[in-house]
Amino acid sequence: MNLTDLTNLAIKYCEKLGADEAEAFAENLKTTEVVLERAEIQNERVKTQSGIGIRIIKDKKLGFAFASKLAKDSIEEACRNAQSLANVSIPNPDWVSLPTPAKLPKSPAGIFDEEIASITGDEVLNVSMLAYDAAKGYDKRVDIDDGKFSAIATEVAISNSHGVEAEEKTTLLEGYLVCVAKEHGETSSMSIEYDIASSLKDFSSETIGRLGAERALASLKPKPIQSFSGKVILDSDPASAVLVQPIISSVNADNVQRGRSLWAEKLDKEVASQKLTITDDGLLPKGIGSSSFDSEGAPSQKTPVMMCGKLKNFLHNSFTANKEKKKSTGNAYRDGYYVLPSISVSNLIIEAGNKRLEEMVSEVDKGIIVRRFSGNVRPESGEFSGIAKQASYIEKGEIKYPLKETMISGNAFEAIKSIIEMGSEIRPTLIKAYVPPILIDKVN
Repeated sequence: MNLTDLTNLAIKYCEKLGADEAEAFAENLKTTEVVLERAEIQNERVKTQSGIGIRIIKDKKLGFAFASKLAKDSIEEACRNAQSLANVSIPNPDWVSLPTPAKLPKSPAGIFDEEIASITGDEVLNVSMLAYDAAKGYDKRVDIDDGKFSAIATEVAISNSHGVEAEEKTTLLEGYLVCVAKEHGETSSMSIEYDIASSLKDFSSETIGRLGAERALASLKPKPIQSFSGKVILDSDPASAVLVQPIISSVNADNVQRGRSLWAEKLDKEVASQKLTITDDGLLPKGIGSSSFDSEGAPSQKTPVMMCGKLKNFLHNSFTANKEKKKSTGNAYRDGYYVLPSISVSNLIIEAGNKRLEEMVSEVDKGIIVRRFSGNVRPESGEFSGIAKQASYIEKGEIKYPLKETMISGNAFEAIKSIIEMGSEIRPTLIKAYVPPILIDKVN
């Protein structure tokens, strides 16, 4: 039986048990990975995970259970467990309905790669060694601390009692290296470089190794600076942590409805610099979060989130959308079959600017560039503080020297109002956001 057969079997059994509504979400996951520690290959392994999550609604009461075995007996037991939990749950007066059927778009191009789906451990090892050799071959002062390379093939299927039925396969290749440089007894700040792609041909091991080595070397012989408030260039990764995470939290409709978003009453109002335009695109070709449907079987779509600094939309699953008598934006998300759907971005695209990173640096009279951030960001308030790592001091348009670990602090919601420039080089980050370097002002 394929996954859809199993989810349909579960729905029929739930209906026999007397459920008002039922949903089944099944998943097959295969991960082939290689782990490096202290520059040595520690293990090479293949992990598989399969299971099904059952959601039952009875008199507006929710029951959820899952089975980690895709067999008829296990599925029926999960259905009974979900029904039992629904019977003793408290009714949710805001409950309206599970999604109803809607025409699904075609699967986005390039989200499934047969090469990744069928990759062997030896082939993943080869991918990792290309990165390893690129880093070690860049400069003899570079050492590799650790890393991991993973090929992930996922198949999901969703059915519900209203007639929703969907199935899709996706692939991802992820990898990172942690590099340090050593010279005359001195060790640099750690450089963490990674890549993530839906196909093997779009993944660059050599870039991981070269940039990891380059950035480790660039942080040798750091110097301190005097405190000041001024311009900061956040490279894509720290920009995603410091600026984009609070944005994601603030446009999550569940947070809005619970009063956890500062933007709850800000639709169609200016909340950021006019240079900031953001779109969530679940149908992006080759997107790392793309699919034709979300984790409830609602159609994926392209949703304008912010246009030239104006807030345009919040992101919804079916529950938050129904509460407001709106249509889901297709942003239901699950970490796996064993959890209920929440809300997440699919591919959050921060629109790039026209200037390359070098040009942005040339326009900074006094400031710093940050390539890694380690600290605390409070998504609800936007307050951030932490260590600017892999950072360098900029003066009169030139990078002068690497910085000793330097504290930076500010507020993300104020920072996005003070954007000076958006970089042109956009890249996928680990939070499913495509982010360019961003130059902001008034950071301590």
